[in-house]
Order: sequence, then structure tokens, then C-alpha cells
Amino acid sequence: MQSTSTIFSKTTFALSTAVACLFYIGYELNRENFYALLTCFSILFVAFYFLVKSAKTESLNQLLVIAALFRLFFLFSIPSLSDDYYRFIWDGQLLANDINPFDYLPSEVTIDFPNKAELLAGMNSANYYTVYPPIAQIVYLFSAWLSPNSILGSVMVMRTIIIAAEIGILVLLPKLLRLININPVNSLWYALNPLVIVELSGNLHFEGIVLFFFLLAVYLLALNKEKLSAVAWAFAAATKLIPIFFLPIILRKLSIKKAIAFYFIFGVAFIALWIPLHNSTLLPHFVESVSLYSKTFEFNASLYYLVRAIGYQVTDYNIIQTAGPWLARIAYVGILVLLLKKKIISWQGFFTAILFALSWYYLLALIVHPWYSITLVFLAVFTRFRFPMVWSFLAVLSYWAYSNPTFQENFWLIGVEYTVVIGFAIWEVVKTPTILDSNPIKT
Repeated sequence: MQSTSTIFSKTTFALSTAVACLFYIGYELNRENFYALLTCFSILFVAFYFLVKSAKTESLNQLLVIAALFRLFFLFSIPSLSDDYYRFIWDGQLLANDINPFDYLPSEVTIDFPNKAELLAGMNSANYYTVYPPIAQIVYLFSAWLSPNSILGSVMVMRTIIIAAEIGILVLLPKLLRLININPVNSLWYALNPLVIVELSGNLHFEGIVLFFFLLAVYLLALNKEKLSAVAWAFAAATKLIPIFFLPIILRKLSIKKAIAFYFIFGVAFIALWIPLHNSTLLPHFVESVSLYSKTFEFNASLYYLVRAIGYQVTDYNIIQTAGPWLARIAYVGILVLLLKKKIISWQGFFTAILFALSWYYLLALIVHPWYSITLVFLAVFTRFRFPMVWSFLAVLSYWAYSNPTFQENFWLIGVEYTVVIGFAIWEVVKTPTILDSNPIKT
């Protein structure tokens, strides 16, 4: 048995190496340097695993504070692994100038505003309409109001809001775990996960805000405050649309009467949040951009790439226009089957059903960016399954595409990613009596 001093020394070493790697990723790393990125993430995940496995209930609060401080490391940095922030700032500047960002392609905007040329040159979405819902747009607007002339200043405003949401998660997550009889130390699987820290606080992805509202919604639901829960769920969906996919599970958690009331309140709140942006172009432009994700774009896909390869053999061209929509339909059917399979008694079953439904959706998706796995990591905290933790590490392999000028993906690395993740998930399912386990998780 290890002595207390030995464990303390190892913990200190793990924290020190984590600090060094996070600083390097935030302020020195270029995403084209794939091997440096992979090395840093490998070190971070080893430290992460040690910290979580050696954590005790008595040390939980200290580690959660450390997790919050890790997120603050990136406060003054420009995102190193994503250029999405250019579009975020662009949309915010349009709103600040009383222009609806859903009305125009970036190339159609004629007014001038600070850093316009740099933002236009840097964004990866200059050829399609914005796809970001109203809560995200409010954050972009705040960044334009509070820092109209500085890209770094706008980044810092958005990052501060994301970190605030993340701290909200770190506070609320252990409370919910205790409330539903799960060891609160499980919260560290999310709180200290390197991909969560780097992609949300570092690279300004809004899953942190989505998950805060979704966590709040479930917490209120657990307290039998269904009306407030529906409003919080609407805020989550109005930040990114993914929580809409989870809605069918309400039918298996509430009575029909309460479920109908929940859906009504959610619908009213969700629609109300879109009203400030509503005009005749909103819906067609939004649908046009969303449809690109099922018919045009490809990145780090799994089953789709196999389907595409077969399509090339049969037709000698990329069948994405046909395969994409069909895979989306199959994904939606699978989600409904998993979420409506049977009455869910336990909260563990509730989260497990959503975990597998969303995993199924991503396995059939055409685009799976590394930060997509963050929601899976969050959901896994409430379950017996740890394959999302494996996925969150292996998803980093997809950054190989940025290490070459043509952004060519390495299909061997993608094959390794999904073979290991799917294999690990199957192993976990086989050794677990039932996917929708209703027994409380004590550890």
C-alpha cells in the first residue's frame, strides 16, 4: 500500500506536468504540429487518469477548484486548435450593427467594422449562412459590445462566459450526483478531462454552456420542478441543437400528462428565444446551412467512410448526397428506439439511454469533431461506462488532418480511433448485465 507522502508526490507531479502541457497548448502550440499535440494530450490523459483514480471524497473539492483553475490558464490566449471563433466574432459584430447574421453570407456584408478583413480571411464558414442558435448569438453580441476593436478581447469575453458556465457545472454536477445516489467523485471524469478543458475553455466551443443548461434541467427534473426544467432544457437547445434529440426520453421518465406539459413549455420557451432573430430568411437560411452537415461536409467519420468506400467501388463517385441523408434517418430511428425502449426507473438508466443514443448518432455522422465527444464524457459520469473517456483521447488523432497543407485525413488513424472505441464499448456492454442498469452506482 502506498504511503500518503508517495501519493502526494505523484499527485504533485501529475498536476505540474498538466500545468506545463496546458500552458504549451494554450500559448505555444501550432495545430500543424501534430506530434507535439499528441504528446501533450498523452501526458495530460495519463495525469488525468491518475488524478481521478487516486481521488477520494475528502479531496474532491480541492480537485474541483484545481479543475476550475486549469480552465483559467487559457484566459489570455487565442484558440490554437480551432478557427471557429472568427465566425463567432463576425456574427457578434453584425448583431452589434443591427444586422441579422442569418440574413447574409459573409461575402455579402457591405458595412465596415473593426478587423473585418482579418475575420473574413480567417473564418472557415465564409461560404454559408451562420448556423448558431440564439443563446450562442447573445454571447457573440456581448463580445462585440464589450470588446468591439480587439479580436483577443472578444475571445476573452466569450471565454469568460464559457468558463463561468463550466464553473457552474463543477458546482452543480456533484450536487446532482449526490441527489441521485452516485458517488460525487465521478464528477472528476468530466472536470479534469483534458479534452474538455482544452476544447471548451481553450478553443471556445459552446458545449460548456449547453451542458450547464442541460445539467440544470436534469437537476430541476430530479427535484420534480418540471416546468423550470423545461425552460432550462430550451436554453440548452437554443445554444446548440443536440439536446433536442434527448427530448423523447421525457416520455419514459414522466407521466403522459406531465410529459405533454414539459414539451409545451419547452416549445414555447425555445421558440421565444428565436423571436428576436426571426424574419423571412431565418428558417430557409438556417435549414440550408444545417443540411450541409448531412450532404456536403466530411470529417473524422466512422461508418460513413465505410459506406463511402463501398459507394466508390459501385458507382465510382462520392455518394455523400445520397448516403448522408439516409444515415441521418437511420441515426434518428436508432435514437428513438434507444430513448423509448422501455420505462426508465433510475437516473442511471436515463443517462445511459442518452449516452448510447448520442453515441449511435455520432457513429453514423459525417462530421465528428473532437469536441463532440465532450457531451458523451459528461453523460458517462452518471453511468458505468468509460468508453467516452477513451474516445475523448483518441479523437485527438483526427487533428492529423491539420498537419498537412491539403488537410488530408489519415484513415489509418481514424480506423484505430473507432476500432478501439467501438471495441471498448462492446466489452463494457458485455460485462454489464443490462445497458439500462437500474441499480445505483456507488463508485
